Amino acid sequence: MASEDNRDANSAMTYTEMMNEGKQRRKDEKMSTNSEITQRIEELERRVDHLQKVIQRQLRIGKDG
Repeated sequence: MASEDNRDANSAMTYTEMMNEGKQRRKDEKMSTNSEITQRIEELERRVDHLQKVIQRQLRIGKDG
């Protein structure tokens, strides 16, 4: 039993296994990049909202002043 487990751990990957591993890594990297982009978009949207509020406040102050 132990020798069978050891044989699987030490065996070389087939061409298909290598290709699938490469695809999986690229997929993981792509998902990570997409996550980073999504976080960046959310941060930029928060900044835009803040700037819009500041501009609206300044416009109100200018009309009142």
